Amino acid sequence: MDRERSVVFGEAVDQYESARPGYPAQLVTEVLDYAPPGPVLEVGAGTGKATAGFAARGADLTCIEPDPRMAAALTAKCPGARVEIGIFEEYVPDRAFALLYSAQAWHWVDRERRWDLAHAALAPSGAVAVFWNHYVVTDPGLRSALAAVDARYGVTTSSLHRIDSVRAEQSEHELADDPRFTDLGQRHYTRTERYEAGRYLDLVRSISAYRILDPGTRNELLREIAALLGDGVDLTLATDLTLARRAR
Repeated sequence: MDRERSVVFGEAVDQYESARPGYPAQLVTEVLDYAPPGPVLEVGAGTGKATAGFAARGADLTCIEPDPRMAAALTAKCPGARVEIGIFEEYVPDRAFALLYSAQAWHWVDRERRWDLAHAALAPSGAVAVFWNHYVVTDPGLRSALAAVDARYGVTTSSLHRIDSVRAEQSEHELADDPRFTDLGQRHYTRTERYEAGRYLDLVRSISAYRILDPGTRNELLREIAALLGDGVDLTLATDLTLARRAR
């Protein structure tokens, strides 16, 4: 992934914090039940959208976040977590972790190295949990109209308003052929949330595909989106969770 694109979120800390949804409490419970007891490593913690749920459960957290602006918001929200500013590819663990998780950030880690790095950071039988939210405008007609706006401004594959299904089912676990990991699993959670128009526009502003547009183009796109929204929009939030355990 383009490293420059992966750190544009620090330009929109307030929008990211106010508009991005968190993660289901059930997910946090199930991940902690799946993992053995011990220290926890979070990769790409951002402002702490996932961190807060694990911190509330008393997890001994070390959080890696490449953007200092995001890390400052994370520290304010979760003062008990140890925050390391940098990228996972350059992080040197000082302990073996019982759980490594990444929320909405694993795709930014070098695809050729990320599972090697995860394996090296985990204790034997340690767990890895990778999860992410998909945001889908519930009304298909509105979603189609918003997708057309995105297309006019060149936002296509990373559009918030893709017309495809809520998520693409994976027929095979990514680690199915990796003998270093076992006890593989995938879980899914779905909920609906109402977004007021202003909060929804902040959600758009917080997404990298829109942040990399030049400001004038982005403002024109946002004006067109705002004209379609009315006073708000219903979102279907689908959360996918991938689990694995380091083999002994």
